Amino acid sequence: MPGILKVGMTERTPVIRLGEANASDTWRPPTPYKIEFAKKVSDASGKEKTLHTLLEQYTERINPRREFFRVSPEEVRKFFDLMDGEMWGETRMEEEEEEEEEEEEEEDTSSDSAPRVKPTGVKGCRDMAKCFTNGQRIRHTIGINKTWTGTYDSSKNGIVYDGKILTLNKFAVSHFESERPDRVSNVNAWKECECEVDGKWISTYALPG
Repeated sequence: MPGILKVGMTERTPVIRLGEANASDTWRPPTPYKIEFAKKVSDASGKEKTLHTLLEQYTERINPRREFFRVSPEEVRKFFDLMDGEMWGETRMEEEEEEEEEEEEEEDTSSDSAPRVKPTGVKGCRDMAKCFTNGQRIRHTIGINKTWTGTYDSSKNGIVYDGKILTLNKFAVSHFESERPDRVSNVNAWKECECEVDGKWISTYALPG
């Protein structure tokens, strides 16, 4: 995929993860994946999240729910250089090739940090009138610091922002139309927005049903 990189993490080895990605029928690319570079770091899941946020801020994320970015290896390497850790080299590849053959093939996922389980079909609250309370703050962030914060008005069952009454989806869509029009078609407001509860911001996707 010329000009596009998959940037993710694994709790195993780069070679094993590479084998899984290339074995998957669902997300197999036109040509096999190859490893550009990798780094062994602490708190890999946290660093992956931060790296994705930075890349989304300064580059183009192809799909908000996938790990593909329109960016050069050289640009991503600059972010890797800022992280403490040990770069993974070619000598490790030779040592790990045997391990790859012994691993079971697993389905490719957007991130290796979550358990590989099938969705249960249970979802949380998706009704603003039931999810939010009057005066509750709702926010949507693009990248690092491009944030819109609105207030839920129960009498109008909408989010008040810039003098307008918006649904949650329209709130997120309007933000992208302003900041990143290339992303409008991929908006998932319930997954991307947050609401303030007891002074803390939590994902609207995680609200109980």
